[in-house]
Parts: sequence; structure tokens; C-alpha cells
Amino acid sequence: MATAPTNKPLCLTIDANVLIALCSKEIDKYAIAQSELTQYAQAGYQFYAPGVVIAESLFVLCKKLEDKSLSAPDHAAAVTDLCTYMGMILPPPNGDASLVARAEQIRQGYGCSRSADGLYIALTEELAAGGTTEILTFDGGMENQAKANAPTVKVRLLVPVPQPASTPASAPSTAPAPGTPP
Repeated sequence: MATAPTNKPLCLTIDANVLIALCSKEIDKYAIAQSELTQYAQAGYQFYAPGVVIAESLFVLCKKLEDKSLSAPDHAAAVTDLCTYMGMILPPPNGDASLVARAEQIRQGYGCSRSADGLYIALTEELAAGGTTEILTFDGGMENQAKANAPTVKVRLLVPVPQPASTPASAPSTAPAPGTPP
């Protein structure tokens, strides 16, 4: 009797910086993050992140409110978007506690500021045992950390789109008039 082929799941670990780019609509990162996430979703990937993704995202969104790069209404919308995205992102299958020891091993040789990266990398290793898995991030440091301490982890490094320099105050504006499509 023939056996049915087993389908291994396609899994994507999403770094907080991708969620932050999406939720706060960062000019240089939003379009690429949205495009990549859409492509992964259409390919049938399941999205995962360790619980620290919420704390990292809320902290950065708060700092954006504090430094006025997000207005109060934009901050509220970003937090709402974060809630929506988190409804589509699964937690680690074996819980965050299952990642701690491996995350600390991965962090060795790096500063404390890289502790959270180890959780994302450890999660990706755990998921890779059952199928195709990648990490989606804008953080080149995470890619280096994975190469050094978890070489089987595939990191999809996104590159922000450079924005044109701001126009000096004395130069005429090239922005369309209000109400005019760009």
C-alpha cells in the first residue's frame, strides 16, 4: 500500500522590527515588509514569534510616541495593528520556556542587547526540525549571530529602501497640492 506524502509545514519566524515597520508604517521599511509578508502568506507559511515580540514592539512604538515620530492617533492605530498581527502569529509550539537555554547558548559572545535575538533564532531552530523555516528581519546583527551560533538557521534579511534627502526649506516643494493625487 502506498503511503501519502507528508507535508512539512512552512514556518516563518517574524522579528519585532518587521512588525514595528508594519504597525508604525516606517517610510523606508513598510513597503518591503508588507510585500515580503504577503508573499510568505500566499506561499502558505505559518507565522511564529516568541512572546518577547510583544514587549519589543510595544517599547519601540512607545518610544516613537515619546519622540513624536508617531502622533497619539498614529500610535493608537499602530498598537491596534500590532494586536491584529499578533492574532495571526503563533507562539512557540513548546512555549517560550523551551527556548531559554538554547537562546542563551546562541547569545554567548554577544552583548546582553542581543539576548532577545537568541529567542528568535532558537525558535527558528525548533520549528526547522519539523519543516522549512526562516526568520524575517531587518537586523543584520541577527543574521551574523545566526551564522556564528546556529548555522542551520536561514535568515531572510530585508533591506530598507533609502529615502530621498529632505528638501531644504528654501527650495520649492515638489509635493502635490492638497487633494491632488500623487
